[in-house]
Amino acid sequence: MLTTKYLRDNIEEIRSSLKKRRSKYPVEELLALDEEWRTRKTKLQELQSERNKESLKISELKKKKKDATKQIAQLADLKAEIEKGEKELGEKANRIDELLWNLPNVLDKSVPEGDPPDANKVIRKWGEPKKSGVGSHEEILTKMGLLDVERAAKVSGARFYFLKGDLVLLEQSVLRYALDFLATKGYKAILPPFMLRKKYYKGVAPIATFEDALYAVGESREAAQKNELEHVDDDMYLIATAEHAIAAMHAGELFSGNDLPLKYAGISPCFRREAGAHGKDTKGIFRVHQFDKIEQFVYCREEDESKYFDELLGNTEQIVQSLGIPYRLLTLCSGDTGHQMAKTVDIEGYFPGQGDYRELGSCSTAKAWQSMRLDIKYDHKGERRYVYTLNNTAVAAERMLVCIVENYANSDGTITVPKVLVPYMGKSRIGE
Repeated sequence: MLTTKYLRDNIEEIRSSLKKRRSKYPVEELLALDEEWRTRKTKLQELQSERNKESLKISELKKKKKDATKQIAQLADLKAEIEKGEKELGEKANRIDELLWNLPNVLDKSVPEGDPPDANKVIRKWGEPKKSGVGSHEEILTKMGLLDVERAAKVSGARFYFLKGDLVLLEQSVLRYALDFLATKGYKAILPPFMLRKKYYKGVAPIATFEDALYAVGESREAAQKNELEHVDDDMYLIATAEHAIAAMHAGELFSGNDLPLKYAGISPCFRREAGAHGKDTKGIFRVHQFDKIEQFVYCREEDESKYFDELLGNTEQIVQSLGIPYRLLTLCSGDTGHQMAKTVDIEGYFPGQGDYRELGSCSTAKAWQSMRLDIKYDHKGERRYVYTLNNTAVAAERMLVCIVENYANSDGTITVPKVLVPYMGKSRIGE
């Protein structure tokens, strides 16, 4: 995991990044705790050495049948002082570990400073947005009998949905198309576990601030025994993205530099509480608690980071372009960059029903932040280095469905299927 040595070796860069983030992270507390811990550790070692010497003296006195009462009393005092010191040292170590686990990633130097949305920087745009659309995706799909959010709300709650008929096929077509596209780019398909242990989630995301967005799972041992079932760990979570499971997949492993890059295309459902999003995007399936996604993920050497960041971003651009969706790319500013990421570029598609660009996915580099926490390294000419991890959404299916429907809905009540999806759908129009 991250260490205080890393903190001390990179303190000025860390301070600068925290300032740029407008972060209230208590880095000075961590530095002071580390200094105090090391001082007390030295003092404790001195006391332990003294205890050992006193024990030998007592042993010698007893061998010579001499009175050791005074020395035994002194030894008891030493042991009590050592026990107290060990307890205090343990408490400080726990606080240090807690702070280290929550240390934000150091921002890449290219990240613009400021707060969203004004400081987010548009890199480029592609395509010509429609001046007006047929309507919102919810209106269009509900009228066609392809979407039912009311019954989903009845059985599961808000932000759930039933997809029906051709909309199911369109969702599956989008996923398979993206998976096939990435296969041509050398990305290996991965279907990860849909649950992840807390100790690994801590390695890939800021669990202290991210936990409210996760669905916890688990069954008590008593209930499991009663039902003759295998016990599910209490500290497990449904994954919010395949990225998290794939990042943890190689925890504790050492690669040869020649093994890298590893390029994965993870397909999975994603489960999110959407904590903090109350009252926002409540209509339809734009922001939901469950959705399917294809996630690109790369493990690479430090010197190849820029190359694969551009590749990941380019892959998603090609997919969105081939679907005929107008979009723009934004480099997120320091106030909008996620805790665990060093840099993020958002891909925003144009949604005619909203008359605006909205996020379709994010391309990010975590540099060595995740691998340091998960202990994933590679050998570089005899030197062990931490791998760099990068990820990017290929398609978030439900969000992409919304975008396709609003861009391809026709005034006659039909939806044109994007040409690249026709072979998967087996038809060029929905609703005829």
